[in-house]
Amino acid sequence: MKKIGVLTYPVKHRKTFDLLSLLKANGYKDVKVYAIPFHYQKKKFPIYQHRPEMNYDIPETEALCKNFEYEYEIGQLDDFAIEEDRIVLIAGAGILPEEFVKSHTVINAHPGYIPNCRGLDAFKWAIVEDQPIGVTTHLIGEYVDAGEVIERREIPVYSSDTFHALAQRVYENEVSMLVEAISKYDEATLEIMLPGDYEVHKRMPPEIEESLLHMFEEYKKKHGKER
Repeated sequence: MKKIGVLTYPVKHRKTFDLLSLLKANGYKDVKVYAIPFHYQKKKFPIYQHRPEMNYDIPETEALCKNFEYEYEIGQLDDFAIEEDRIVLIAGAGILPEEFVKSHTVINAHPGYIPNCRGLDAFKWAIVEDQPIGVTTHLIGEYVDAGEVIERREIPVYSSDTFHALAQRVYENEVSMLVEAISKYDEATLEIMLPGDYEVHKRMPPEIEESLLHMFEEYKKKHGKER
């Protein structure tokens, strides 16, 4: 079974918890978790939260690794001796150095359908811009949310969906596809997905986000399916 590395933060982190739990459930034993301190402080908060909250008593990342018998290190990326044959999954990380990306297999799961929705708040922008809602796993490369694509999965939208029910389904696919990508990336023909005419989005500004739920209802009228 392949050797896995996970880049994350040294705090309680829902995606890290779900990712490590799924790796453990699938029998991955040689997993090393590399925690890089996160210094960015949010100055603005979204009107509509579409990512899972820390709403139950999950352990700190270090304690979680101890429970799972996974190795844990904390420091800067340059402090870690990550072997080149260890597949690195992104649970949480900032911009990675070009040298590291070129010398390692680094897989990201982007909660957007590349290249249509790149950058931040991809799920929200897909609704606003009438783009496919989906998740993409890809190898980190020179392009932001582009490059070598492992899998693109369009997430079905149902007429009975609420905004948060659909957002949760996107998140669940994001975590699952990240683990699935371990076995898929070297078996599939990687699709070179260039950025094209699609911009890299920033956080959705409040003057657009305040109309998001109304736009979601319009989106469902156009794309919603019956279960």
